[in-house]
Amino acid sequence: MAKRKSHSASGRKIPKVRIVRYPDRPFQLRYDCPVEKRQIRISTGTRDDAEAELQKAELEAKLLLGLSISTGRGKVLGPEMDWSYFREQFRTLHLATVRESTARHAESRLDLAERIIKPKTLSDMADPNALQQLQAKLLAGEQSRRKKPRSPHTVKGYLGCVLAALSWADVQNWLPTAPKIRKLKTAKLKAMKGRPITELEFESLLQATATVVGDEVAESWKHVLRGLWTSALRLDELMHVSWDRTETIRPVWGKGSFSILEIPAAMQKNDTEQSIPLLPWFEALLLETPPEQRQGWIFNPQSLQLKIRRKVRYQRLDAEWVGKVIARIGKTANIEVEPAQTRTGRPAKYASAHDLRRSCGERLRNAGVPPLVICRVMRHSSWETTRKHYAPGDVQKDAEVLSSYLVQPTHEMPEQNH
Repeated sequence: MAKRKSHSASGRKIPKVRIVRYPDRPFQLRYDCPVEKRQIRISTGTRDDAEAELQKAELEAKLLLGLSISTGRGKVLGPEMDWSYFREQFRTLHLATVRESTARHAESRLDLAERIIKPKTLSDMADPNALQQLQAKLLAGEQSRRKKPRSPHTVKGYLGCVLAALSWADVQNWLPTAPKIRKLKTAKLKAMKGRPITELEFESLLQATATVVGDEVAESWKHVLRGLWTSALRLDELMHVSWDRTETIRPVWGKGSFSILEIPAAMQKNDTEQSIPLLPWFEALLLETPPEQRQGWIFNPQSLQLKIRRKVRYQRLDAEWVGKVIARIGKTANIEVEPAQTRTGRPAKYASAHDLRRSCGERLRNAGVPPLVICRVMRHSSWETTRKHYAPGDVQKDAEVLSSYLVQPTHEMPEQNH
């Protein structure tokens, strides 16, 4: 039996209203307007199902009675604008222009601030007292997964994201002035979140691979680990290295005496096309593939579904998932790169894909490669970035270099206290 179409008392067709649910932003109400001949979208300002259903029912009632519908075009823009509406504008006008990972981190930090402060308007969040409370509550561990205090470094990063959003509101002339707050004093810690691993630890990583992914696909995963160890590439970059696909990172031979790696702008953080020397270690790994097999993706880790004899759902794994598996391998191998923090409850960090990039940077420095060449290979704007994050060096090696240039003291070395 055909469904009966809904009409008002005047015989006018009533549009069907539906709720569009998003995982990371307020739900929307949508309907096709028969008068304006376009789709109308209205933000509910909430991610609560019950509240969204209530707003849907109210909208349907207004449409049935022929009442005018506010689509949000006349909403206030300024300090008193609805906080949920500001979030929607920030997401649409600003976060849509940045990298996906940057937008995702910004959303999660604003979500956290929203749960703590519970602002109704933009000015509620921009209030200096509210920001001071947010800082104090973040330090105390409110809304923390581990129910422990957060470190000043973590809070500084979270609060910086909130302030960046409010500064954007100031640029839009929605706030009279950009909000300010007294900055937290933080100790100057090492820049690396992890550390380079040794060759012995890397061998342990390879040995633990089959335990995590299964014997059937272990070699494909070891190939990825060796690629990270020898190339100085980030994981997402390594997963986009191919023999012959356009708009991917490709090794090139025959354009000079030495082989190079061509990196398209789309694969670069700075959106600039670049060519770098192909590291001999990495080149040797690539040449292990017979010429007749040099087609398609070079690094293609196989699905873990084969380990449990299940049907493979995805032919090509994404870099984020591959990174999680590599972190699991690092934990299985028990390669700790950062100790646990008792005060904050943060667990120990184990070897990850990025630690292998750090390892490559350190091995380049230990081999005596000039700093500017290392900087070029790592694709950093300055040597200081490379030094802080990837090749901090060894004080003993620095001392060895100095001793080769300077006259060593002739006095006897002091005895060590035991």
